[in-house]
Amino acid sequence: MKKNGLLKRTGALLLAMFMSVASFSTFAPETKLTVKAAGETQDTATVLTPNSEWTAWTPLVDGGTHFYKVVLAEDGELTLSAAFKNCYGVNAFLRKEKNTDILCHVQTIFGTEEDAPVTESDKRVLSAGTYYIEVTGKGVRNKDKGNGYQNYKIKTSFNSYGTSESVEDSYDNPKEYTINTVATDAFTWTENMDWYRFNVDKEGKYIFSITSYGFEGGSITCNAKIMNSDLTEEKLSLERNGGYTQEIKTGDAYLTPGVYYIKLEGKNTKYSFSVKGSTIKKSKITKVKSPKKKKVEVTFKEAKDANGYQIQYSTDKNFKKNVKSKSFENDKAESIGNGYRKITIGKLKRHKKYYFRIRGYVESNKSRFYSDWSNVKNTKIK
Repeated sequence: MKKNGLLKRTGALLLAMFMSVASFSTFAPETKLTVKAAGETQDTATVLTPNSEWTAWTPLVDGGTHFYKVVLAEDGELTLSAAFKNCYGVNAFLRKEKNTDILCHVQTIFGTEEDAPVTESDKRVLSAGTYYIEVTGKGVRNKDKGNGYQNYKIKTSFNSYGTSESVEDSYDNPKEYTINTVATDAFTWTENMDWYRFNVDKEGKYIFSITSYGFEGGSITCNAKIMNSDLTEEKLSLERNGGYTQEIKTGDAYLTPGVYYIKLEGKNTKYSFSVKGSTIKKSKITKVKSPKKKKVEVTFKEAKDANGYQIQYSTDKNFKKNVKSKSFENDKAESIGNGYRKITIGKLKRHKKYYFRIRGYVESNKSRFYSDWSNVKNTKIK
């Protein structure tokens, strides 16, 4: 009897334990594995190459954040692309550091179906350096589809400009430039000012030329100024605001010997510039005659860009002695058409042979800059 009672109690106990386990298994809430990625913090960011392939589809928990890192060895155009599915509002931000200004932003706002992913892209001109991509999500669209999470994948594309700066330049720390060479650099989303310094040994005309070009859909800003050493005088200013195709702007600067600075400001563009020595176009005397006593008429060809002219005349064909001159503005000489003008000079000595030559001048910043002398013509005065 005791043995049978013991068996009954043991069986009842085992049955109760089985029922308890079955009950727990039936009513315990369903749980999912926590999704973790290698780049859940900036310090553990997943490294991407500047020209990366698409990552695999990556699940993202509601309110989760993933980090990626990309290192640019040179300035250039970086395109951030992202594809999203089964989500409401996933964002991919590109920054220099966490919580700093957003440089690129790719997002989906209204949600995407599991079987109809959406792809978006954003492009910026960036300086060489390290950047972080931060992916955040608001929530899954349908937990019963796919793996039950919002999903994304990203990639980066890069077009190098072949330029970079290790130290930020300024008026106090400019890059050195040499006349008659070409300098190439870039304005990026984070670096939008460059300074150059150069020396002028010879007074005269200098041609400043700057070429700027960006990417389709971008908007270029590229402004340049040449100034004297203490920045009190602006010698030349060129501006470009808008567009993205290649554009060349040129201007003339009339400089005396000394130190000058080039200040450039802009965004979203690679640029190249040069400062080249040039000459002011010469005039040409075509005719001299003495129509009246003690007077002569000098006919000459206009010089491009000249504000006025200076005529020298002398009884010495080498202009070493007895030299006089007459300066006048354009409108003081009579226009006779086809780019020719005529000026009258008086008070000359009768029956003497005189020699004449002319040069044009340009007035800039209260200074006159002259062309070379023209050919020489002579006549005998009545």
